[in-house]
Amino acid sequence: MAIVISSQPEDYGLAYNDNPWCFYESTLLTPSRRFIVSIIDLSLTTIGQFTVLPSLSSTGSLNNAFFDPSRILQTRVESCIAIPSTNNAVYSDCSTLGFGYGLLIESQDKDANGEYQTVTIISSDPKTVWNGGVNMIDWLSFDYTDYDFNASASGKSFLTNAPDTLYIDDDQSLFLSFLSSDKDINLMDIATYDASGNLIDSGFIPISMTEKFGYIAVGTYDIQNSNPSLWTGFDPTTGFNNAAYYVVSVSGSGTHETKTIYINQRCSKYEPIRLHWLNRLGGYDSFNFSLKSMEETEIDRRSYQQNPHTFRGGNFYDYQTYSRGVTDYHVGMQRKLTVNTPYLTEAESTWMEDFATSPVIFQEVNNQLIAMSGKAKMIKKQTSLNDKLMQYEFELNYSLNDMRQRG
Repeated sequence: MAIVISSQPEDYGLAYNDNPWCFYESTLLTPSRRFIVSIIDLSLTTIGQFTVLPSLSSTGSLNNAFFDPSRILQTRVESCIAIPSTNNAVYSDCSTLGFGYGLLIESQDKDANGEYQTVTIISSDPKTVWNGGVNMIDWLSFDYTDYDFNASASGKSFLTNAPDTLYIDDDQSLFLSFLSSDKDINLMDIATYDASGNLIDSGFIPISMTEKFGYIAVGTYDIQNSNPSLWTGFDPTTGFNNAAYYVVSVSGSGTHETKTIYINQRCSKYEPIRLHWLNRLGGYDSFNFSLKSMEETEIDRRSYQQNPHTFRGGNFYDYQTYSRGVTDYHVGMQRKLTVNTPYLTEAESTWMEDFATSPVIFQEVNNQLIAMSGKAKMIKKQTSLNDKLMQYEFELNYSLNDMRQRG
């Protein structure tokens, strides 16, 4: 008799979608048989153990069982974002974006004394999940190899559904995350162009991957503050002079998706609000909300009525003009921000759903990240056919609340 794994997840999957394992015992199970499934990390440490009972299959067999470790694996993955310091190397590993694991599946049955004993045991092949989750319809056709920058492939995609054309101002950050299962990526390439499309400067910077997930910081601020000595053929201190746009990509054995980034091309009389958000694929997307924005402060004030009278000098029980009746014992402040997009392309309009549903949002202020919380309860999809000019307004809260002194 043996345990047989009849189906299992792909080598790489999204932690917030299904990752089911199906297995069965090769001989007919007794009514008291059960499975003990242990989730183990790549150092063979057990991170969870579960009792799994056989389920009735569509053919009527009771030998089959299934187990989905996704809810446990979700606690082991996190996103990565950090505006780099000066003299940075552009690339950063992101060890927390993915998590490698395997299953140890043990079948047990009761002995003559009614105690469970191990009958057989099997270990699975290692798998990896990462911090992403697409909608259920898209998951049915999801193929992680579309995003795997490995040595045998070209033309794979960054971990984003952002349009291939992006916009940035001349002192802002932008991040592109990616997966490379064999850590094949070794270069980031850049080329800057003037408004007429003439090449200004081009070159590359080396990437040294020690993890399978990482990101490149490719904003104007990030590249101009990178270490000039690391570049070949490109000078980050002068390469953006008179530049209207630039093109970035990463490469190893093959060349993959490129992003074209326009600089200061969406002029507005308002100060743009730059927001970064965790996208569905585990990377961070960025956008300048360049129309009118508004800050408000919502005040939570709690008071009580106290007696304004006091004994004065032991002889008078009265009150003065400075005596306090209504007294505030709690004043909390919730800062709010309303932002508006410029008029959008069709691709950007579709992309805004990803922003509206994101659980992690940051505002970039003076090259620092400030935590925000989205408030959108609904987003109406706009199209050029139905809406002509597509534009959205969003309300957000600052994640950190303020508090004043007691009265």
